[in-house]
Amino acid sequence: MKFHLVFFLILIAFSSKAQSSYGPTNDSLYLGFKRDSIGALDKPTLLLIPFHPDKYMSEVDREIAKGTTYTYQHTRGFFRKGLDNSILIASKAYNNCVNLHADDPEMNMDLDFAYNLTQPFIVPYEPPVIKDDEGFKKRLADYWLKLQGEVANEPEPGTRIEQGQIASIADNRELITKVKVLNSKLTDSLSAKYKVDYYVFVNELDMLITSTDYRELQSDDYGRIIKAHISVLDKEGNELFSLIKKEPFSSRENNLENVIRNHYLPLGYEIVYALDSYRFLKAGLKPIVEEEEKKSLGKNIRDLAPLQKLKSHD
Repeated sequence: MKFHLVFFLILIAFSSKAQSSYGPTNDSLYLGFKRDSIGALDKPTLLLIPFHPDKYMSEVDREIAKGTTYTYQHTRGFFRKGLDNSILIASKAYNNCVNLHADDPEMNMDLDFAYNLTQPFIVPYEPPVIKDDEGFKKRLADYWLKLQGEVANEPEPGTRIEQGQIASIADNRELITKVKVLNSKLTDSLSAKYKVDYYVFVNELDMLITSTDYRELQSDDYGRIIKAHISVLDKEGNELFSLIKKEPFSSRENNLENVIRNHYLPLGYEIVYALDSYRFLKAGLKPIVEEEEKKSLGKNIRDLAPLQKLKSHD
């Protein structure tokens, strides 16, 4: 009973906290889509597939649950549903979103069906790629990639000779969990049933400590981060892109409801914005760049400015 009561309170907090502004909230290179332009597009239907409970990796639950009667399963459940609701709220303006994590036996069976016919796999995180045959004009495709933020360029791991010396490079590359559809029966069934345009898979959720300095860790004032591993597939089950979206928060923030309200909601907007901006640019709509945003980005904006003058034959 307490679990459901607290969750109900979180839902109320979400409703009152829902953001009125549109666009990414942390790590995206946001240049300002004309706010109502995407509204000219038809609303697609997103089918949200939440992460499997085994794909929750947390280093912070003990501190967040301290002083409460929450179990590990409670905490994971709150964050899982919190991310679901964040995505639902963020998608509401420009998408129809169906969440398979629902109080509905039939939808729960479909969620199990999705888990059984997909396979998560882990690879080094690289910048997303937009294929030439996906309808993007090249400059718009390059622009969308910049919107998603930078991926750290780590050296290739392994042992080799560099400048006459043996060099051993540790594998420090960031890893991403992606998803593969094993059988087309999945999309043949669910796409027709829910009229799906895009599948949004949350493949993994991480709650991690970012500080490595023992003095910071002993002071109880250190960095943490929420990382959501996302794959977006088309209605045939083809991967369009996979991303890691991040939201930092402090070790001093241990109120579960506040963490969901103040950090999961912005993360939901980040995830939906990645897809909305993809649709926006694939449709050939041109972002409006304000002067102050040009200044804030410096030299990079010179490569992006011609988008405003994009000719139809590009």
